[in-house]
Amino acid sequence: MRTLTSVCLVWAVVATPAWADGEWEVLISTADASVPGVPGAVWLPNGLGKPTISLTGDVSFQGRIGGAEITMANSRLILRGTPGRWEIVARDGSPVPGDLIPGYVFNQASGLNGLASSNNLTADGGVLASGFVNGPGVTSGTDTAAFIVHPGGEVGLLGREGDPYPGGGGSVMSSSMSLGSGVQVSDGGLCLFSTTLSGGDVSGSTNDSALVVLAPSGATPIFRKGDPAPGLTDGTTMNPDSFGLHLKGSQYVLFGGTLVGGELTPETDHAVFTTVDAKPGELRMLCREGSPVPGMPGVHYRSGASFGFPLQPLNSCGIYFLAELEGEGVVPNVNDLAVFFQVAGQQEVLLRRGDPVPGVPPDEAVFRTMNPSGWTTVWNGGGYVAYQGLLQSPDGSNLSAGTFVACLTPDGVVHTICRSGGPVPGVEGATFGNLDGDTSIGISQSGVVVFQNSVVTSGGNVQHLFAWDEADGLRVIAAVGDTNFTGTPATQLSLIGPSGQNGDGGGSGLSPSGMLVIRAEDSVNQIHAIAEIQLGESPFDCSGDFSIDGVVDAADLAVLLGAWGACSPKGACEADLNQDGEVDGDDLTILLGNWGPCAPASLNYCY
Repeated sequence: MRTLTSVCLVWAVVATPAWADGEWEVLISTADASVPGVPGAVWLPNGLGKPTISLTGDVSFQGRIGGAEITMANSRLILRGTPGRWEIVARDGSPVPGDLIPGYVFNQASGLNGLASSNNLTADGGVLASGFVNGPGVTSGTDTAAFIVHPGGEVGLLGREGDPYPGGGGSVMSSSMSLGSGVQVSDGGLCLFSTTLSGGDVSGSTNDSALVVLAPSGATPIFRKGDPAPGLTDGTTMNPDSFGLHLKGSQYVLFGGTLVGGELTPETDHAVFTTVDAKPGELRMLCREGSPVPGMPGVHYRSGASFGFPLQPLNSCGIYFLAELEGEGVVPNVNDLAVFFQVAGQQEVLLRRGDPVPGVPPDEAVFRTMNPSGWTTVWNGGGYVAYQGLLQSPDGSNLSAGTFVACLTPDGVVHTICRSGGPVPGVEGATFGNLDGDTSIGISQSGVVVFQNSVVTSGGNVQHLFAWDEADGLRVIAAVGDTNFTGTPATQLSLIGPSGQNGDGGGSGLSPSGMLVIRAEDSVNQIHAIAEIQLGESPFDCSGDFSIDGVVDAADLAVLLGAWGACSPKGACEADLNQDGEVDGDDLTILLGNWGPCAPASLNYCY
């Protein structure tokens, strides 16, 4: 077990924080009713969806618009970009991306509800656009499709309902390809998809579903219902799960399934399989109900228990998961749960029920589990884990104020960020409310954690947004009532959290590079806005990117030209790129030499 040797318990009241964060910038607001790319259109009330953000700073969201020529058939669209370079990725009633199915538009045959609700990006800003399509010869068996739309115009058709199953046998993929929340898309624009099968060699319910990886180059079969279970030679077959599917890059897959046949019981019939550390083209069993736990003699995974996985649990660095235990030395409710990390065939316990929690007296409370409600945990592939946790009394009983947020760093150190009932930094007299809920937690590759929580104040409960990292500690970055988003007091601030996904980087409106994007709402005046902030130092190695959006463009050129001339004192001008005390042609040459997307600095990224 790893030794948890240090603590960063930041509950002190801070009067004037001096964090390394940037400033909030409003990217789009319904206060300016105009819609980029649609002349004469206006944003409808509550017309801005929760945004996601790519590594390079592209923001994407789904919106609803109105106007003289806008109907229910063309009122929904997906927008991507930043101010000054917004583009419409897809729109109800408009041709499908790239016109890859000629003559088809997004919409049902009735002319309504085409685009699916999806919040999926790749690192370069590629958007998953899917939903109902309508056009010549469409049938109920061919009326959904999925596309990946990259910046610069590159578009790929991931798949269409009714496409042939790539594993042969003459059957077709008959599930809807209207891909909503919960679907994972890798940076290569690939998608792991569970589909029902029909026709061809389908025999009743014995082989009528499969897992495939959808890609513009064609689908790849992963596993079909009724096939022999990997690692078992006794005739046992498996029915793969249709949920909890994980994909990383182009080759790392993880999924669960129900075993069928032999001497199986409901207590021993569930297992998890992966391609990580398996032979090329094969799967291996990661864990199974009732099977021995590697490195823990006499202990096995609890029969009848399920296994928990964060949004991105796997890559070449290993696999991260949670399991319940039973067997030798295991005491129910005291030490019968553990968080594991498995790499190269070796399995390590990261946390176990009953472990001490840094900053919490061990005779008062110990670790119980990650948040069991959806296991709200994120792992960024660089070795950082951010999670909501539950505490318990050492004897296993529950606590009334037993919730906390923590970060596990790559060196195995747990940092307790905050605890329910603890003081809120910078907000005098306020305490944290229950942290076992919709905190929408996220983490960047450099270890910046973001989350939301209702803070208890003398005037009532007030929603706040927080950021934390080892260098700068815990701080408030926004709160309900702030006026810098809508120009009026905001009544709601929304993080997309794990319900959004930005490729292999993880799942939130927080990019791997530390740029956070949120939706702010003033429900009283029906004003909505999308805003972003850089948390911590920008990892972009790019002179001239004054807006810190990952691209050197006209906005940055305007900053440089506006600062033209001598700087006083020397070094006072951010536009003085060569630090010679003057913004001049030399600085302009540097900026133009970096024109376009910035190359991110190394992010210690695992694939």
